[in-house]
Amino acid sequence: MNIRTGPRSLTIPVLLAVIVPAAGFATPKQDTRACSECHPRISRDFATTRMARAAAGEPFRRQWQAQGRPAYCLACHSPTRGTGLVCSDCHGSQGHPYPAVRVPAICARCHDAPGENTIRRFRESPAARQGRDCLDCHLPPDARRTDHRFIGPSKPAFLEGIARIRLALRREAHGRRVLLVRISHRAGHALPGGTTGRSVWLVVSGRKHDGRPTWQQTFRFGWEHAGDGTWRDRTLPPDRPIVTELPLPAADGTAQVHAELRYRFAPGSLTQPDPREVDLDTAELRLPVGDR
Repeated sequence: MNIRTGPRSLTIPVLLAVIVPAAGFATPKQDTRACSECHPRISRDFATTRMARAAAGEPFRRQWQAQGRPAYCLACHSPTRGTGLVCSDCHGSQGHPYPAVRVPAICARCHDAPGENTIRRFRESPAARQGRDCLDCHLPPDARRTDHRFIGPSKPAFLEGIARIRLALRREAHGRRVLLVRISHRAGHALPGGTTGRSVWLVVSGRKHDGRPTWQQTFRFGWEHAGDGTWRDRTLPPDRPIVTELPLPAADGTAQVHAELRYRFAPGSLTQPDPREVDLDTAELRLPVGDR
């Protein structure tokens, strides 16, 4: 098996980070309530986002507690020790009128934190070269630039059509067969975005003519922990497809190859349940009779 992803290594704290029960956090700063007096719609919209609840989600609380509740996680998930971000975390505390927020620079404060590469990979993406920025994708289609209804993979429809799989068969000397799995995506940054807990899994299986399985292989794309305090960036790059090469077993009755690409939020293996898992794409390749 050969995965051509151009992996990168990065030494960072072990930060599958997340938080304590919401009861352990203070009420968001008074400035949020003050902002809502003049901007009620914006305040209501932002309150529904994942950013406004960045410290309140169950995955974050569970992982944060498992890591001993490190304070550095809160710098992004709960800067004011509330349940998530508040207005001043992005707009500053200099007072009204606030300076314009610079995108994507302001996003990089958290989305390039240890265990993240979202903005770094965005800067090398086709989207960046086309002059697009984070808000072009992460606001609803009907939104204005001042809208605060930020959206992302937590809404399953957001990932619809984001990635594609293509299968091909290569024959080599002495009858060796190699399955080529080409994965491409149109996200404006690496896939998956987000922190070390998220992943994209490729599941490839062989099946007999009646659908019975003959073999299965799985491949994980995301941040990979090396066990020595080092994390390797194994995410799917935004600027080129990757090709996974899988030697097929000798003739074993496999009539068809089936491939699935899955987006997962929960850390761990595929055997661990993730109710938020999203199927990104599937592909099938029927083998010629002589190759079975």
